[in-house]
Amino acid sequence: MDAFDYNSLSEMVEGLRDVKAGLGNLEELFVVLSNQLGTMSMESEDHAFALRVKLSVTVWDFVLPITPSLPAVFGVSETVIEDRFHLEHRSSAWYDALDMHYQWLLRYRISPYFCRWGYNMRVLTYTCPWPADHPKSEEYYSDPRLAVYAVPYTPALSSSVAAKETLKKELEILRTKSHWKKAYFYLWDEPLSLEHYDMIRAMSEEIRSTAPDARVLTTYYCGPSDYSYAPGSFEAFVKVPNILRPHTQIFCTSEWVLGTREELVNDIISELQPENNEEWWTYVCMGPTDPHPNWHLGMRGTQHRAVMWRVWKEGGTGFLYWGVNCYEKALSPGAEVRFRRGLPPGDGTLFYPGQFFDRNLREPVASLRLERLLSGLQDYEYLKAYASQFGRPAALALLEKTGLYLGPDRYTHDHGPIDLVRTEVHHYLRTDR
Repeated sequence: MDAFDYNSLSEMVEGLRDVKAGLGNLEELFVVLSNQLGTMSMESEDHAFALRVKLSVTVWDFVLPITPSLPAVFGVSETVIEDRFHLEHRSSAWYDALDMHYQWLLRYRISPYFCRWGYNMRVLTYTCPWPADHPKSEEYYSDPRLAVYAVPYTPALSSSVAAKETLKKELEILRTKSHWKKAYFYLWDEPLSLEHYDMIRAMSEEIRSTAPDARVLTTYYCGPSDYSYAPGSFEAFVKVPNILRPHTQIFCTSEWVLGTREELVNDIISELQPENNEEWWTYVCMGPTDPHPNWHLGMRGTQHRAVMWRVWKEGGTGFLYWGVNCYEKALSPGAEVRFRRGLPPGDGTLFYPGQFFDRNLREPVASLRLERLLSGLQDYEYLKAYASQFGRPAALALLEKTGLYLGPDRYTHDHGPIDLVRTEVHHYLRTDR
């Protein structure tokens, strides 16, 4: 109830009548809920009302894998954390802050990486803030909740002899570990010219001189503008693996390129060499926009959730998102969160600093979009498990039968088909059948 200063007795009486009417409506709501949900009672003590509702809950004997089947890597800006919380780089408080963000994000079935942007679109990415010979490193990389991890290419921001020696030492240690198969390097974001491609090749060669089996991930939405193909053409885009091979193993393309033409996926995959451990991942960023799945503000809930439905249907083996805390620079923990100018609202921001809501709240606060991302990743696991049991055609038929997801502009706008899919999967995969 809101507090009011009434100027007269008649105004107060009228206000109380409004309150009484509101309570009457509330009582009617309780009656409706009681009829729908079962036993319900209201109790009053010292003018404080308590509502008891009897619920019926069905628990399916079905467990999601601890290690996500889909490597979903999400960037966390270290500079945003440093600026907002006044943290000195590599200080004790800095390590504590990054560790807290890492542990918190693992709850959402994503594999976080911290990032710092350099010249052009060169980027330093790493999952563990500590070096490979630190005990924390083994704790991070061996965590079964972590699907993959980014290894820092230390010369990214400084090509000094010390940085190169640090890289070599990291590789020599990590290559001996059983979790090395989870490792990847993310060196450059969306190269646009042959000069950028040459830089990627040089960095990859340096890495592979020590670790020939290292994996390099490159994101792109077009081919190089100064190559023999027509600039901006789909042919230039689809031939990128021929230019970057063998210096990239994970070819990560923007969903924006495909538009609504899912058949183009076959053209992309046909250029890859899985026998040489090449993979196709996807990402969303500023695009695609409405009505396609993405995590912009103003999009409907199923549109947020459908990002992962799309990944499963198209057959990508991994997913990347550039930033979860990339809002405008702020110099106070409780400062207002402002989305970056020039980006769609919400792009690059999936959680908010807890101190903005409560100065004593240390952990971040998840956005609804992050919660829907988690639901989408769980949906991915259900579809994968169903396909493993009955075949991919059967899982595709389930999507079509329920109307959950038919394409990037054809998916359900309500929650009913989600319940139908989950119930179907639970029914056929529960362990007590």
